[in-house]
Amino acid sequence: MKTNFKVAGKGIMNFLTSRKVVLENKRNETIFDLQLLWFLIAMIFLSGFIIVGLIISLLLGCKISIVESDIDYIGK
Repeated sequence: MKTNFKVAGKGIMNFLTSRKVVLENKRNETIFDLQLLWFLIAMIFLSGFIIVGLIISLLLGCKISIVESDIDYIGK
């Protein structure tokens, strides 16, 4: 059994910088998109506002998704 556990910091940073958080309305029009890394940093400082905003958005029928940022995302 292997007991060594290594975290690849480069792989984690690559994941955080290559994804975006996208908020879309019912007609698949992008309302908001932000790189996942900056979204997580904003969550640290503005978590109350962001959580309330996301709950209200979901109640209004918006979709929240995480997509790859190197692919040009067109509401698919």
